[in-house]
Amino acid sequence: MIIPMHKYSFLIYHAEYSKFLDELKRMGVLHIIESDNEPTLSIQDDYRLANDVTKTIKFLKTEKSEEAKSSADIPTDGAAMMAAVKDIQSNLEQLNQQHNALDKELKQLQPWGAFSHDSIERLQADAGLTAKFYYCASRKFDASWEQDYSVGIITEERGYIYFVLFLEEGEIAPELDAEEIRLPKESLSEVQALLNNVSTEKGQLQNRLKVLANSGVEILEHYLLEVQDKIASESAQLHTSDQVEGAVKMLEGWVPESRIEELEGELEKAGVFYQKASCKHDEKPPVLLKNNPFNKLFEMISNLYSLPNYSELDLTPFLAPFYLLFFGFCFSDAGYGLLFVAVASYFKMKKPESPAILSLIQLLGASTMFFGILGGTFFGIELYNTNLPVYRDLAESMKASGITVQDIMFKASLGLGVIQILFGMFLRAVKTTKQLGFKFAISTLGWAFLIIFSGVNYYLSSKGIVEFGNIPYYVVASLCGVAIFFMNTPGKSLLLNFGTGLWDTYNTVVGGVGDLLSYVRLFALGLASAILGLVFNDLALKLVNPEAGFIMQGVGIILMLVVLVIGHAINIFMSGLGSMVHPLRLTFVEFYKNAGFEGGGKAYNPFRKQTN
Repeated sequence: MIIPMHKYSFLIYHAEYSKFLDELKRMGVLHIIESDNEPTLSIQDDYRLANDVTKTIKFLKTEKSEEAKSSADIPTDGAAMMAAVKDIQSNLEQLNQQHNALDKELKQLQPWGAFSHDSIERLQADAGLTAKFYYCASRKFDASWEQDYSVGIITEERGYIYFVLFLEEGEIAPELDAEEIRLPKESLSEVQALLNNVSTEKGQLQNRLKVLANSGVEILEHYLLEVQDKIASESAQLHTSDQVEGAVKMLEGWVPESRIEELEGELEKAGVFYQKASCKHDEKPPVLLKNNPFNKLFEMISNLYSLPNYSELDLTPFLAPFYLLFFGFCFSDAGYGLLFVAVASYFKMKKPESPAILSLIQLLGASTMFFGILGGTFFGIELYNTNLPVYRDLAESMKASGITVQDIMFKASLGLGVIQILFGMFLRAVKTTKQLGFKFAISTLGWAFLIIFSGVNYYLSSKGIVEFGNIPYYVVASLCGVAIFFMNTPGKSLLLNFGTGLWDTYNTVVGGVGDLLSYVRLFALGLASAILGLVFNDLALKLVNPEAGFIMQGVGIILMLVVLVIGHAINIFMSGLGSMVHPLRLTFVEFYKNAGFEGGGKAYNPFRKQTN
């Protein structure tokens, strides 16, 4: 449910305003109404700093290492920690650039060996010979070059020949089908030494970074809260308006009904003047949800789409049971469900203050077990084809009746679809009544009752209890038709109502059929999961030959286990992904559409102190 909000306006004498804001921040109940004022440069700088700190925290989390030794010279405040980390990152970036440049030079020098540039220079000074360095592909090297010119081959590696051409003073270099290289001034040993120094320095900085990471994350998280605290205070000042030529400050905001008594008690003690008002139709208060422990687990799912706006219903309690059923229907394997429950339970026992998602996984696993038991699948094993007493008797009974488990699950998927679509229509009627009045919901109710009564009438007629074309059905259908065609836009002309009703009929019929067919995928995904599990089991069992020798049987068993583990892991991943995504689609497309969900709500974010 959405907790009702009340609007508060405060008038404070300017000299006491800072003290009032501190007290308001301590209470942490007021969601400040934002003005149209542009953020100040200070606020913009703080937002950038908060973003920078957040990125640094994420970076340091990747650098944490238990092997890094602690150090005494660790910065104790956030600003110093940020400066230390940024300094290391900057130095590491420079060293990486140096390392890449030296590595490139090293690769250039390696084919030529450990020669001295001094000897090349002495050769030019004493003998007047200039050395030029070339390389080319081995197939392009012309052996006549060695006869015609002063060419010396240095080495041949990786399909390339490296050679030196010596030119006498004044001699012009011939045109050779080869690339000339300008080698670095340093020798191979000097470059290698420089590269080693850079690597050593990089290692020291990286180790220092890991040392900082071990304690820096906690320091920066506290620093981030301080920055956010400052932003909140500055924003409160930004959204404050001056009254009586600045002598009085006015601040407005929203307070949830559950916190009103606490707020007003403190305001009375402080003698603060305030005015309280209920939400008006054109206002958009923030949204604060209140659900029981079961439904609260599914808020993380409903929030993936959007918060409801303040004037509509919170659909979380209504989508929770459906999502739970749909997930189990799609996965539909008792073994996989048992595995989910066991893993989630293990981590919950290991860490008492575990995240809510583990409880959600337990519920989803239990739903998967339930539908796996109904569908008769356990780690890909078809239980209805075993000699287990209950499944054997059920299989014989269904065979005698001419039906299969697949028939039942197919009809169940359609049945769940009809139920959720109709449920969404009733919720839409409730929401419309809340927003506009009951008469605007009559058309939606007409569609819901027409579908329900037509379905009941069809079932009774198929059993021979009544004829399909009976008078009570025609009476109810006619009343529903009046609601559909003449009550869809109350207050408008009959012609406009009828035209709108025709368009609504087209959309409802076409869209309703498409929506209903979407629910067949529940059955299809469950069937695919079962078939994949069965296929992996069959592949694994074929690897064991009962007639083979002891050693070969052992090898076969090992391979069988490998195939089973990898195969079922693949199936769990693929089926789990489908079981998560398709129920989301059914919820956010089919259910939300039929329920008339609008969304766009803004979360309740009270002005409060971030740090202790």
